[in-house]
Amino acid sequence: MVTGARIQKQVVLINGFPFEMKSIYGMENEHEAVSGEEHVIKEDEQQKECLICLDAQKDTLIMPCGHYCICNECGKSLIKAKHTCPVCRGNI
Repeated sequence: MVTGARIQKQVVLINGFPFEMKSIYGMENEHEAVSGEEHVIKEDEQQKECLICLDAQKDTLIMPCGHYCICNECGKSLIKAKHTCPVCRGNI
């Protein structure tokens, strides 16, 4: 019998490459805003747009840092130009 077991880390294989499972940063619960507080609603709307183009809705997760902050097109541009994550400057 095993007692005191806990998960230390999880690894997922994506296209044969191992990635450690981490928290996703930047993915907010849409139902957290309190009705009647306009500034909270405007803040939530700003958080949904891509940090690069500020136009499209963010839909792409940057690995391995786990930041959810860009749209697919900007993500492709970052990879092609070999740029870093716009939030933490970590390698993509």
